Amino acid sequence: MKKIILKEDFDAEVQIFLDFLNSKEYPQHKNIIFFSFPELKKMRDLRTENEKSTVEKFLKTVLEENRIKIQESIIFIKNEIAKHGEKMLEILANLMNYNWKPQDNNYFLIPTIFPLSPFKKNTFFYSIYKTLKGKTEYSRVLAVSAHEISHMILIDILKDRNIKISQELFYFVKELIAPILVYQDDFNNILKKEIVGNYNVLEIYFEKDEKTIRAFDYFNDMFIKNRSEGKNFNFFLDEMIFICKKIESEIKEKKNFDNKYGIQIMENLEILKKFREPIKLQVL
Repeated sequence: MKKIILKEDFDAEVQIFLDFLNSKEYPQHKNIIFFSFPELKKMRDLRTENEKSTVEKFLKTVLEENRIKIQESIIFIKNEIAKHGEKMLEILANLMNYNWKPQDNNYFLIPTIFPLSPFKKNTFFYSIYKTLKGKTEYSRVLAVSAHEISHMILIDILKDRNIKISQELFYFVKELIAPILVYQDDFNNILKKEIVGNYNVLEIYFEKDEKTIRAFDYFNDMFIKNRSEGKNFNFFLDEMIFICKKIESEIKEKKNFDNKYGIQIMENLEILKKFREPIKLQVL
């Protein structure tokens, strides 16, 4: 059975900041970083040294100033993972009908003050940004862990089955599958039932048969129906990808919209209304 291993890694934390400060795929992430850390933007704009040195100096200062609170957060997270981590992985693998290969590595969780929770290969960065605001208990760590690890498993499934899709389509599929999985009743004994995902996918709607439905609800209903009929995860995945390929251009338009407006989507009702304009599903 695979495990989730918590580790602290300053160099990796620096690199994740650098990656998203210069990301062409996620241009709005830089705005999120600077919104969360305006002082970092000021230091970067001064350009008295290279960007890596600026980020290192900034992080060292913030981490030291908040050292006690950060350690309290890490202890809480470590305890949660120790109590329920293996059970969470077992449930997730069952939902995805996935068997780990002997050569597969364990999963690593790196606590970070980065304001988001991205992943790389078999490592995910769990944001404890709110620790800087006084929060030290993170009850959603298991849900977020399941969300991120589902991405890693999905990548392995797609690779093993030689399924290739565009980056925009992959993002849309993985960011809907993850909250759908975490929302299932299978997790009831260890997770609070809630939708854990990203606004830029959860606020997308479909129109079918003159009715409007959230993309999340549409595919969640499909997932539950397939399971009740004894169909496995790969059947659901194939069905989902088939549908999404038919609306791929519209999905790309939503991604471009998000790249343009970012978090304003959730702060401006007019922009949110525009973003929510439903994608019409073709007759299948």
